[in-house]
Order: sequence, then structure tokens, then C-alpha cells
Amino acid sequence: MLNTEENKKAYIFTGFLGSGKTTSMINTVDQYFKDKKVAVIVNEFGEVGIDGKIVSSSLGKNVLELSEGCICCVLYDELNKVLSDLMKSYDFEYLFIETSGLSEPFPIYSALDSMGYIVESIICIIDSKNYQKHITEDVFKYQIGSSNIIALNKIDLVSQNQISEIEKEVSHLKKHYNLRNFITGQELIPKYEIIKTTYGKLPEYIFKPLSEYVLNRFDPKLFEDRHVHGNYRQELVVYPNDTLTYQQFIKIVETFPPNLIRSKGLIKLKDIPNPLIFNYSYGNYNFYDYKENINEGRLVNIYVDRLNIAV
Repeated sequence: MLNTEENKKAYIFTGFLGSGKTTSMINTVDQYFKDKKVAVIVNEFGEVGIDGKIVSSSLGKNVLELSEGCICCVLYDELNKVLSDLMKSYDFEYLFIETSGLSEPFPIYSALDSMGYIVESIICIIDSKNYQKHITEDVFKYQIGSSNIIALNKIDLVSQNQISEIEKEVSHLKKHYNLRNFITGQELIPKYEIIKTTYGKLPEYIFKPLSEYVLNRFDPKLFEDRHVHGNYRQELVVYPNDTLTYQQFIKIVETFPPNLIRSKGLIKLKDIPNPLIFNYSYGNYNFYDYKENINEGRLVNIYVDRLNIAV
């Protein structure tokens, strides 16, 4: 472990598929850490890295990508190596990690803690619009249980009554799934906060030292063999540049099958001058400008192979 004066501070962004993690992390770094030395690690479930390109283009910072698996299980050893190499080779003050939508954050916290990083917060971004579609997923519940800041995102897309109900349910899930020491019953996160937001915008105060949200230390072996995500599969779709108009692409999107729950990527359309970032989650989609040229359009689609999740 590093000496105290050398400790780097870290923030972990977690949340289920399509919750708005990437947007939230970009907004946070751009707004509150623009003049700081920042390192970013982005993890994606599949083999094609889209988020890393988006984050790097948006922030103008180097981004390390860990693809082809979740860093909480398949890529855990690789994560440890990356964290060690970062300490040795890069000059930075803050580390931001965005997990895949199918990852649990606690093993990542454990790896950071064991190497001397100070984990300031584990931030869980929740898609309020599609909350009921995620509630059957165990990983979603453990993401909530493992976090000390829980952000109800996209509240502009739901009613005030729905927001109140979601907040009550999230508080219940947090209490039930909060990580505990099996022997002592001690909670990993004795205090937490639920905030409400749109477009992933988080208040500045949660990035100040939060002594009241201290994370207790645990043996990582407590959480082995709990996490599986075999019900999801990924598909890469390539679109050559300037082959589709905007309306032609929209027609494709509107015929996505019900079990295609998440799509994200970059595309260059015939009648729009610049490439676009495409974001799709449970039937809702949007576009953002992309600052750089692309060789071809690429979308990563994620399908759920069973329908006990509401679609």
C-alpha cells in the first residue's frame, strides 16, 4: 500500500445498462475536475469499446479501456494490473472508473482499497424511467447496496408520484442489500444519500471529502462467486459512413426487437454533417454530436435472452 501522502483519490460510477453513467461521469469531470490531473478507466461488457472513445473525445483525456468482460469478475486480475501500472507510470490526482452495466462495484472498491487508493464515493446512477424494468435484476440490487451516493436520474421523464415511489423502493433495497460483514453484521456503508437529477448532473458537494459517508473495510472473499450475467449477449453492427439518412436509421431503430434492451455507438448519416453518438435504452433513444471523424459507424447492441425482465 502507498504512503498516505501519495494516496490517489478514486470515484466509482456504477449503474445498470442505459442508466446514464457515461454522461454523468463526463459531466462530473468536465464541471468539477477540469483543472485537475485525472485518469479514467472505462469497462464495457463486450469486446467493442464505444464508451472509451466517447469519454476520450468529450474530455480530451486519455482513457484506459477494459473490454470483453466485467471488471468485477472476468477482468478482475487485469484491473489489478492496470491499477498498479497507473500508480507507477501516470501522474494523476483523481481516478474515475465507470463499470459496465452488468458489474457490481464492490470488488472494484476492494481492489482500489488494497492498493492504497482512497475511494471517496461509489456512485450508483439509476434510470428512473426504466426502473421497473431493472428491478428484477440481482446485479441492479447489488449496485444499489454497494453505493453511498444513489442518483435517481432522468426524473424529468417520470411523475412526482413515481419519483416518490422509486425513492421509497430504493431505500428499501439499500437497507436489504447493503453489504455487511457476515460475522459482525457491520455495514460497509453505514450512511448514504439519495439525490435526484436529470442528464446525469450531480451536485458539487458530493465530490468534497464526505467523512459522514465513510466506507468500512472488508475482506473481499466475502463476495466471491455471487455475480453472473449469462443471460445477456452482445452484437456488433457496422454501418459504412453516409449510407443511411437520418429517417432511414430511425426506421431501423423503431423496429428493434423487444429483447434488444441497450444499444450504443457512433454513426455517420448521409444528411447530417458530423458523426453522432447514438444512445438507446428500452425503447428510448437520443443523439449527440461527436467531435471527431470515424472510419465507419458501429453500434453495440445488448440483448437479454430471457424475458423475466420487463420489456
